[in-house]
Amino acid sequence: MLLANIETRPLWKPMHLQPVFNNAPYYGSKVGETLFNTGLCLPSGSNLAQSDLNRIAKVINGLS
Repeated sequence: MLLANIETRPLWKPMHLQPVFNNAPYYGSKVGETLFNTGLCLPSGSNLAQSDLNRIAKVINGLS
């Protein structure tokens, strides 16, 4: 996405992996961890122009 000048970032780390919750009980599956390790946050917001959304979608579609 860097070459297309589209800012991205990793997904937020799941709460159960945060150091502050290291000793807290966790009841769940690995879905959050999988998304954290493989997911990507794309630009979003109410001020994103339709032309920007279209460009982002075009770049993403070109990657698959």
